Amino acid sequence: MTIYDVAKTAGVAPSTVSRAFSRPGRVSAATHATVMAAAKELGYRTSAPAAQERGQRHHRLGIEVPDLTNPYFAELVSGMQEAAHEQEFLLLLLDTVEDEVRERTSLESAVNVVDGIVLAGTRLSDATLNHLTKRIPVVVLNRRVAGLDSVTPDYEHGMGQAMAHLAENGSRTVTYVAGPVNSWSDGERWRAARVSARQHGLQVQRHGPFAPTTAGGEQAFEELRDSLPHAVICYNDLVAFGFLISALRAGVRVPGQLSVMGHDDIQLSRLVGGGVTTVVSPKRAQGRAAVERLVRRIENPSAHRTPVEGSLPVRLVPRGTTGPREPGA
Repeated sequence: MTIYDVAKTAGVAPSTVSRAFSRPGRVSAATHATVMAAAKELGYRTSAPAAQERGQRHHRLGIEVPDLTNPYFAELVSGMQEAAHEQEFLLLLLDTVEDEVRERTSLESAVNVVDGIVLAGTRLSDATLNHLTKRIPVVVLNRRVAGLDSVTPDYEHGMGQAMAHLAENGSRTVTYVAGPVNSWSDGERWRAARVSARQHGLQVQRHGPFAPTTAGGEQAFEELRDSLPHAVICYNDLVAFGFLISALRAGVRVPGQLSVMGHDDIQLSRLVGGGVTTVVSPKRAQGRAAVERLVRRIENPSAHRTPVEGSLPVRLVPRGTTGPREPGA
């Protein structure tokens, strides 16, 4: 029995049958169901499921990121690559370009060709992720999901340092420039900002969401330029770059009139505007921790299934975009 027999029974091309088995995310749900029904009727089976039933390993890990053009994720993946090489695994990189549909189809295809998956910025629902982890070992980065292993930065500590720094330099009003609406880390940063602002006597508001890019930062400045706060804390460094450059072009004195702060400490943050103050998360260490945790799950599938949640320390790096406010500014 061959895929040509299945194709004839299902009324589709042989290439469609091949995709339905090897890359199900590339065909529609209806087509996949039709092909599977025809295969069952004919008793056709690929060799891949049999190999999986025997416990055969692919020695590959799937790595999902929402935007590889963001230097934050490039450095995160670099840490994963180091750990994977030490554990003798290859990486299959899935760049979902902040597209939920693409993320779903990419993960559906990857499930059949990897031993486990690290989700480094997923936008999928908790229910979808819990369903995925029933099929394959999963570790989540920058997010906590009940029932799943996770590795997250300590956003509360980082935001506490940020608010203390702004208060010490004379800021009294702070705007958090938000990132993607369905980003878990964005919600955690905003929650931590509210708590820390109260502790330091600051007025804080949220503005957004915006794309996590320089263009998102430029848009945020245009919307706030007529009523600028004393300081802005941006979702990430890219947003901070866009906001900062727009402010400087408009003649705003930074930090005399406006302090600008980002998150992530990507390499460019040390070069733009004399250096952007940023909240540093341990990107390489986070990537390494995720891969090591995932490999332990793969190597010990019958081990105790209680999920492990880990928070890594973060710290504030003050640079030229934050500092004392000018008198009367």
